[in-house]
Amino acid sequence: MIVSVVIILILIIALSICIYQLKLQKHYYAYKSDKSDHLESALKTEQDKNKQTLDKLNKIAYINPISKIGNLDYFINEATNLFVNTDGSGFTLITFNIANMGSVNRLFGPTEGDRAVKFTAGNLRDIGQKRRFLFAHLYSNLFGMLIKTRDHALLISIMEQLTESLKGFNESFALEPTFGIYEVDSLTIPITEMINFAMLAQNMNKNKQECNYSFYTPELDKQFKENKEMSREMEQAMDDHKFLMYLQPMVDLRTFRIVSAEALVRWDHPQKGILSPYAFLPLFEGTSVIEKLDYYMWEECCKTIRRWIDNKIEPTPITMNISPIHFESLRFISKLNELTEHYLIDRKMLVLELPERSIASGSAGIINVVNNLHENGYHMCIDNFGSMYSPLNLMKDLPFTSIKIDRTFLNKNLTSEGGLTILRYLIAMAKEVDLTVITEGIETEDQANFMAEIGADVAQGYCFSKPIDLREFDALNKSMVNRVYKGDEYYPTFEDLEKDLDLIDYLLKQNGE
Repeated sequence: MIVSVVIILILIIALSICIYQLKLQKHYYAYKSDKSDHLESALKTEQDKNKQTLDKLNKIAYINPISKIGNLDYFINEATNLFVNTDGSGFTLITFNIANMGSVNRLFGPTEGDRAVKFTAGNLRDIGQKRRFLFAHLYSNLFGMLIKTRDHALLISIMEQLTESLKGFNESFALEPTFGIYEVDSLTIPITEMINFAMLAQNMNKNKQECNYSFYTPELDKQFKENKEMSREMEQAMDDHKFLMYLQPMVDLRTFRIVSAEALVRWDHPQKGILSPYAFLPLFEGTSVIEKLDYYMWEECCKTIRRWIDNKIEPTPITMNISPIHFESLRFISKLNELTEHYLIDRKMLVLELPERSIASGSAGIINVVNNLHENGYHMCIDNFGSMYSPLNLMKDLPFTSIKIDRTFLNKNLTSEGGLTILRYLIAMAKEVDLTVITEGIETEDQANFMAEIGADVAQGYCFSKPIDLREFDALNKSMVNRVYKGDEYYPTFEDLEKDLDLIDYLLKQNGE
């Protein structure tokens, strides 16, 4: 009996121990499960955070912060993937920028410039997503497209669609894109090099108004390399005084005497001979090189006037061109002042030609530049007047002393009665506000006589002289004064004297009565 009781007690104890251990294991596994769930939740949270961080890093690395579309790195990465997954054939890479972005920033300020970039990017995104091609904001004012087609009609339609969409930027101001097109023919060329080829075609487009796109060709690349070499040579050419100042006479249409001369640059190139500005100036416009060349030419003008004065020659006022790049600040006025003070010349001997396209807006910055030049004693002329249909208040409100009627505007209006009427009224209005009217591109005596009849004051053109070097100019000026335009000498006769005495006698009698 006792033994049975003991066995039962042992079994009860063993069972209790088993139940207790089971409970312990249950709590342990419940704890492990809770801990696992917690760890899994923490891991998921960490993964979400990492994904968000990665997304942010991708946005920083691949998204342009202003336009909110892919940047250059994004474009290269995605283009590489496209080329890897295909044989690379049939692709066309296009770059474009807003050709008149400088005008946006100058007229409306950098904030509006950023808005123009966003507006362009938004239109590019809409068209790119609809047409299913790769697009990006590469940098600054440059955008890129990679399209799987060689169909020129399709490519042109895409560019025309984008061009048309950008006209809606502002009611009075349309953004003007310029495109460069490179047809991909080899995947061994880096994508950055393809972009450079497209940009080369874009930058070498000289007829943006007629056609705003250009295709890359090997000939274009050859021309680019020649231009690049010429740009490199220019700095040395300035140091060696290989840039020459030529003067084109400006003639008074009443006295037919030279009253001024326009300074024009020529390059005495060691291999190519004397180059006209059309052969090299377009390469340098909008760069710091043109700024240096202007300074060089301004100093040549001052030297010439000083030489005339020192040699007891009556100096002729010289008209100097002021490139638009200078209008970003007033620094160039200080340079002009330094030159006139160094060479001890009257500032009125320099007439500054400001291109109409740069002042037509009448912006606060332009007005400030013009007024500062006036306050510093310079005479100013609106160059190429009529090429941009300038607002007439430019003549009235700003302190210009003359206007030079654009050659193209003149030729266009000389061929019709309506055009002649426009010329007459334009000259009449200029005279009303005491402006001297200069006409350029006068090729014939008939043109010169007609311009004199309708009130023009001064003419410039091959009718009188082509641009010539300083020695030829001095000889021509002396010859015209001494030979051509010397007034007829008058020797009175006794018959003339008798008539005069009769007239005097008559007037005295009338006065006495």
